Amino acid sequence: MKRIFTAMCALALLLASCTPALAAELPKLSAPPSQEPERSCYYPVKVEEYTTGPLDELRIDKVYQLSLGDDPSGIPTEDFTRNGRLYYLLDMVRKDEVGVDTQTHTETVTLASDTDMMDAILQRLDAEMEFTTEDGYTGVLRLDHTSVQVTTDGYASKTTSLSATRTYPNLSEVNHS
Repeated sequence: MKRIFTAMCALALLLASCTPALAAELPKLSAPPSQEPERSCYYPVKVEEYTTGPLDELRIDKVYQLSLGDDPSGIPTEDFTRNGRLYYLLDMVRKDEVGVDTQTHTETVTLASDTDMMDAILQRLDAEMEFTTEDGYTGVLRLDHTSVQVTTDGYASKTTSLSATRTYPNLSEVNHS
């Protein structure tokens, strides 16, 4: 048991002495500050703290929302301390969410009718109508019955010739004298 403990201490000393030497060489490996590309710094839109595993290990999920033009290399990946605990990056997951773009569309339908009765006109109109716009939007239009208006296209006049004859029952042609 003493041998294992001695070997572990020797290994710990060896690793401790190597760390500063490696840390001293890191600045030589990185590019000068003037040549490094400029990175944006992003902030999480959601931070969730939870425990997992049989030992109730404390974990933190951070969610970042980036547009298609944003560079994900600006997301911080360094270790950080929160409430006296040191946290390490375990995994970074990318999730693309497809958005839906909507646009309001109104279409006017004109229908000639021989009546001005609203219920007769509503029966002639389609309740739903599929459409495609020039911009590539597609959908189904539904009839809004409150927007239906009845207007008169014009007036027509008709003329008819009439002849009327009147008869009197008490008058006869014989009593004409």
